[in-house]
Amino acid sequence: MRLGDMASRIVNANHGIRGLAFCLINLLALLVGNLSSAEPVASTNQRFEFHDDIQALVQSLPDSFHHDQKLAPILASLISGYPKALQALEIRPDQRLLMCLAGQKFIYDDGLTKTFEQRLDNPDIKDMFYQTYPLANPTDRLPRDFDPGRYRVDRFFMALYGDSESAVARSCVVVEFCGNSVRFNTRHGAADALRAVSADLTSLLAQKPELRSYVDKLAATFNWRKVAGTERLSNHSFATAIDLNIEKAAYWRWQSPAQLEKFSRKNWPTEIIETFERHGFIWGGKWWHFDTMHFEYRPEIIAYAKGMTAQSQTKNVSTIKH
Repeated sequence: MRLGDMASRIVNANHGIRGLAFCLINLLALLVGNLSSAEPVASTNQRFEFHDDIQALVQSLPDSFHHDQKLAPILASLISGYPKALQALEIRPDQRLLMCLAGQKFIYDDGLTKTFEQRLDNPDIKDMFYQTYPLANPTDRLPRDFDPGRYRVDRFFMALYGDSESAVARSCVVVEFCGNSVRFNTRHGAADALRAVSADLTSLLAQKPELRSYVDKLAATFNWRKVAGTERLSNHSFATAIDLNIEKAAYWRWQSPAQLEKFSRKNWPTEIIETFERHGFIWGGKWWHFDTMHFEYRPEIIAYAKGMTAQSQTKNVSTIKH
């Protein structure tokens, strides 16, 4: 019975006190029924605060999360790349883990099986570390769709560096880079890292002037835009990427599909690549979908690669001993 009908019965009741009491009892029952069928109050997330001890944080989680061998290395890499960005972990009622980073919450693992394109378009935090960036140089050919660092959670980088073109612009300063003036983001050490690269390259170019042509003309730094052919933001949008001389570059979209399989990166100067990597930048040449003029500040990817290399070396030593 609707509340309006019941009210009408009350107003028109002509059965005295008994009729009025009967109507009130039915009205109360109706109200109780409405309350019991309402949406339940959402359960709160279970929260685990971070107190500068990754292992303690991971061990404080329920046992069901302890089997994930990538969780601790990923946390360590994020903290190494962006100190103070991690505040806590949370577990939702559906048992999905959230990472509280840079004042926002990001799902760690959505549990979905993804194709290469799906991982590019809808990555979670764990997807960002799906492939380990190779630190070995020089690099020759790479496996198909091996693109470590291209899986980026846009919202995470917006939280780190600015969520709009104007917000990023406010965080930019002019950096002198090998004789060029470029705009770069001051947040999370990006501009300082580029200055360090410039200082090292300046010393290198003094010894090897034949490499100067790679940095004499630059293609781009800060440019709020989407990656060509996609709806994903480029890291240039956050003023954390730099493109060197386009005349020295190779880009996968300029090649035929057959050439991608055969493309070798050995003709790019190892010294330049290693200088950028030393200061937290990854090279677009180490993607199967290569972009050899492109370097982007991704200290978490470099930290993860170093951690995985050290872990592999430890296992190898342990195997030899036994």
